[in-house]
Parts: sequence; C-alpha cells; structure tokens
Amino acid sequence: MNFFEKYKPYYKKNLKLALPVILSQIGQITVQLADTAMVGNYGGDDPTPLAAVSFATNFFYIIFISALGLAFGLTPLVGEHYAKNHRSYVGELLQNGALLYAGIGVLATGLLIATRSLLPVMGELMIGQGGDGSIGAVVEMALPYYNTLIWSMLPIMLWATAKQFLEGVGNTRIAMYTIIASNLLNIFLNWVFIFGNLGFKPMGAVGAGYATLISRVVQCAMLVGYFLYTPSFRCYTRDLFRRRMISLKTIGELLRVGVPISFHMLMESSAFVVAGIMVLAFGAASVSAYQIGVNMMNVTFMIVIAIGSATTILTSHIYGRQSFERLRPTVNAAYQMGLMWNITVALIFIALRFVIPTLFTTNADVIRITASMLIFIALFQVSDCLQAISISILRGLQDVKVIIPIVFVSYVVINIPAGYLMAFRFGLEANGLIIGFIVGLSSCALMTMARVQRNIKQLESKIGN
Repeated sequence: MNFFEKYKPYYKKNLKLALPVILSQIGQITVQLADTAMVGNYGGDDPTPLAAVSFATNFFYIIFISALGLAFGLTPLVGEHYAKNHRSYVGELLQNGALLYAGIGVLATGLLIATRSLLPVMGELMIGQGGDGSIGAVVEMALPYYNTLIWSMLPIMLWATAKQFLEGVGNTRIAMYTIIASNLLNIFLNWVFIFGNLGFKPMGAVGAGYATLISRVVQCAMLVGYFLYTPSFRCYTRDLFRRRMISLKTIGELLRVGVPISFHMLMESSAFVVAGIMVLAFGAASVSAYQIGVNMMNVTFMIVIAIGSATTILTSHIYGRQSFERLRPTVNAAYQMGLMWNITVALIFIALRFVIPTLFTTNADVIRITASMLIFIALFQVSDCLQAISISILRGLQDVKVIIPIVFVSYVVINIPAGYLMAFRFGLEANGLIIGFIVGLSSCALMTMARVQRNIKQLESKIGN
C-alpha cells in the first residue's frame, strides 16, 4: 500500500470535519483582510487609521482570546462523553458551560473597560522608546475603535459556547453558516460606516468597530437561536438552567481543561500583542506593516486551526471509545495536511511579498517594510503548524496541564526576549520582532511534539490489554 492510500481514509475523516471549519475560517480571514484593506484604503497614503486599528485590536485581543480559550475546554469533554453515549452528562456540560462562559464574558467586558486607560500609557511609553510623533495620533484614533469592540465580548462568548458544543458532537457546519453570514454583513457595514455610504457620514476606523460589533451580535443570535429551536438538540436543553443541572464539579471539569487551553492562547497572543506594542517605537509605517503581516499570518494559521479543531474532535472520540489503534495514523494525517498547507502559503508569501502589501495600502514605506517582513513570516510556517496541531491533539486527549509550562517557556522566556533583542539591540526593528516568533514557535513545536509522541506510545501500549 502506497503512502497516500494508507492515509487517505484519515485525510477524509479529518477533512469532513475540517472543511466547514476551514470555510468558517476563510470567512473570518476575509473579514480581517477586508477590515484592514478598507481602513488602509480609507487612509490612503496616511498610515494612521490602519495603525490605529492595529493598536486597538492588539490590546483588545489579549483579553478576548484568553476568555475565548476557556470555552475551548468544552469540546474535548463533550467529544469524550458523546462518544461514550453519556447524553445526560453531555447536556450537563452544555448548561454549566453556558453559565460559566456567560459569566466570563461579563467579567471580560469589565476588564476591558477597566484597562481602557492603559492605551494612552502604552503609546507614551513607545514614544519614549524612540517612536515618532505620529504615535499620539494613532492612540487618539484607536480609543473610539477599542470602545466599540468592548461590547462584543458577551455575544462572542455565548456564540462560542454553542459552537464548541456542536464541534464536540461532530457538527461543524452550523457554525460555518453563521460565521459566513455575519462576515458578509461585516463587510457590507464596513462599506457603509467607514466610507460613509447610504446616507451615513464617513467614520473611518471607528466605523469598522461598529461593523464588527453589530455582526458579532447577529452571529450570536443566529447560532444560539438555531440551537435552542432545533428539535435534535432539545435533549440537551430540556432542563435548561434548572438548579439540579448546575454542578460545581462539572464547572470544575470545564475549568480543568479550559484553563490550560486559555493559558496557551493567552501566552501566544501576548507575544503578538507585546510585539504589536513594541513596534510602535518604529513609527506608524512599521505599525501598519505589522498589522498587514499579522493578517497574512492569520491566513495560514486559521486554516491550520481548522485542521487542528477537526483533530481535537477525532482524538477526543478515539479517547472516549479507547480505539487507540487509530490514534497514530489520525495524528500523522493531521500533521501532513497542515504542513502541505503551510509550506505552500510560505512560498506564496515570498514570491508575492511586494504584491501583497499593495492590497492594503499605497504608502511606499509600508509596502517596503511589509515585503521584508513577509520573508521572515514565511520562515516560521513549519514550526507554527507543528505546534498548533500538537496542542490540538493534546486537547483531544485532555493532556492539557503540560501545555502551561511549555507555552510559558516558549513565549515568555524565549520569544519575547529574543524579539526585543533582535529588534532593539541588533537594530533589526520590526523584522527582529518576527525573528523572535521563529525562535519561540520552534521551541514550542519541539516540546509539544515530544509530548504527543509520549502519549501515543502510552495509549498504544493499552491495546489488547
């Protein structure tokens, strides 16, 4: 049997689950690119609006992604017990998860409001590090945009609860439809609010914020509404929020799995956010280039996340049914699919490095800096793929505690200091920050892959016992 024929069934199983998630991620990527391109084109040769969106998004993202990561703990637990046909406990997980994640959404909203005053402080800090006078204008424009994003936290957490539950039972299509619909709405509202169409005044960067807020509320309403009114899901919502269904023990289980996942996402996003703050020291053009670069990173990463989400579902079902003979080929197929995608995109980044920035801006400095940055972004694609899929596998197997020390060392101890040294001490500026990611992601990939292989060997030893 040749290589492709051996793994073909595993590619099919992964893609069946991953394809709707991939389409969802493409929708999200399209909106991110559209936001960046539309705000960038609104600014024209002035990089300030695009830099403002980048700065506000980076600051918002660190709390946003940490809260969202907690909801990711629902999928592997639902997947395990769904595979064991424990329908009553699956419903209990859903209801306790909804209560927990709604509370986290409210808490995250409060934290975002409380930390709003730090945006001007960060801007002044970077001006002190050598940033030019344009940074003050960037921060001033970023604040109204940031204020609109704050109120999207609760609807996103409610949407995430339904989405992660559906993924746990193997349904990835419904969330795809809501994401695509809301993203189309977002692009339309960008056209209306940013540029001032259909009788509205041009709002610029803050218009993109209003478009994002409205589309997220609509996205939440569609998915939660579908979930509550679909007969096949009523067995899970029959005793919605009855006191006997609320269990501190179940909430503890959700946090046991969710906290390490959230910590990983916090550490990884913190590295990007810290780099996004440090790049302020090199001026608005570098900030805009970094925002374009981050969007292009997401083009690659979101597809890998989709493959990883499918792998989490498959491995959680394997774990629940204890069919460990299928684990190694399932894992290998996921790695192979992710690598094929990332390597292809890396080559495209390098080949089109002077073309890609022109989709977002006409500023010559931004184009030049972005083109150089894309070479370094291409270099860490393999490491980024391997660490993302490895962590997805560990989630499915519920081996999540080990993620905390691995990501702390990779991103805090290695990534951020390496980026700072390369950018400021060795004079590589924005490119130096990207080199920090090359080092950090490679470290994370090596450690998580080693842990995955250890788990596979241990579980395979149980076959036939």
